[in-house]
Amino acid sequence: MKQDLHYDMKVRIMGEEKAFGPGVAQLLKGIEEMGSMQKAAEKMGLSYSKAWKMMKTAEQELGFALTERSSGGKDGGGSVVTEEGREMMQRYGNFLSALQTEADRLFAFYFHREGVK
Repeated sequence: MKQDLHYDMKVRIMGEEKAFGPGVAQLLKGIEEMGSMQKAAEKMGLSYSKAWKMMKTAEQELGFALTERSSGGKDGGGSVVTEEGREMMQRYGNFLSALQTEADRLFAFYFHREGVK
């Protein structure tokens, strides 16, 4: 068997719909960095309406707010990640790390051992 094989996996936390995954995590990270959902969406190449829908769906599925948003005005609007949002990002990252470790072990066992054909 070729030794340069690799695998790819995408992990999403599900409710009735997608609740949390790489897109929402990246959007939240961008909001933390830039203080704006609009700017975070632009950086990801998403429209603001798509980003807003992703966030709204995630919050509905999870049952808590991931961000606090303020409307524009004299000083402009903005968004901040809630404490629950930061905790969700941390849990998701830890979960991915643990999955990656186990997936690497299983991949090596099933695809990189002697005699596998």
